[in-house]
Amino acid sequence: MLFPNNGMEEFTINKVAITGGTGPVGAAFVKKLLKENVEILLFLRKNSSRKMFVPQDSRVHIEWLDLEQLHTYQPTEQDYDAFFHFGWAETNKVMRHNMHVQLTNVQYACDAVEIAHKLGCHTFMGAGSQAEYGRHNEPLTVETRCMPEIAYGVAKLSANYSTKIMCRQYGMRQIWPRILSAYGPYDYEDLIISQTILKALRGEKLEFTAGEQIWDFIYEDDLAEALFMIAKYGKDGTDYPIGSGQAKPLRESIEVIKDKINPNLELNFGVIPYSANQIMHLEADISQLSIDTGWKNRSAFEDGIERTIVYFRNKYNL
Repeated sequence: MLFPNNGMEEFTINKVAITGGTGPVGAAFVKKLLKENVEILLFLRKNSSRKMFVPQDSRVHIEWLDLEQLHTYQPTEQDYDAFFHFGWAETNKVMRHNMHVQLTNVQYACDAVEIAHKLGCHTFMGAGSQAEYGRHNEPLTVETRCMPEIAYGVAKLSANYSTKIMCRQYGMRQIWPRILSAYGPYDYEDLIISQTILKALRGEKLEFTAGEQIWDFIYEDDLAEALFMIAKYGKDGTDYPIGSGQAKPLRESIEVIKDKINPNLELNFGVIPYSANQIMHLEADISQLSIDTGWKNRSAFEDGIERTIVYFRNKYNL
């Protein structure tokens, strides 16, 4: 099938398998898939603390399996279209620097490719990271050289290359979107946007670095839409950077949150020192993504923040 009027090849996405479906990226993507009436096989850890994000829907089928057990899975069907490997072990700030731990994820990614092949998938997609790029002072493109500085980024990059080779051997399409800073109701509450919103709503002290970092935040619904469009129209072997394409100093983003909650809140910038390995510029050039898939970012930062604030107000009765 061809994408109307522009010759893009279209891939069917009707039945898929997903790891990491309760994480910030996966949960938003599952919601998007259900809107598109896609049937989902969700690999889920038995001890997941985020089970509440699994939709109660007849189109969602759960296989209780940890990442380290993926190699034991034996599919009974071979009519799946795509496998989305969004699961990743040990992502907290400390363990991201542990090379031995992070490299186990490369094996899990390879195990996921094996399952995708057995399921009959034509497409395998991972969830890459801004950590793969390392330090750059210009917008990130599909051609940007990767120079990761932490174990997490090294493992993500290794998983990308490993799954590319395996997918080529199996005749599967492989795409590796590299996600910058996503935010929204599904985000972890200890990350900068959610944490700032919750502290502001609770009247807690707000302290930050100087806030000069140029960051590119993307609302989770827009990210999910981008991932879906990549699955349908993205080019094999391409590593798409995903952001809103509207980067600005972190300080300005924090001020938007303040103005939405209480313009009189005091923001204390410069109290926290920059870390020794602070990345100061993260911005996605989304032009190739838009050309290849037709995707465009829809949510202004102010609108996404307002929706996220409403969610946390209701969740915690703030």
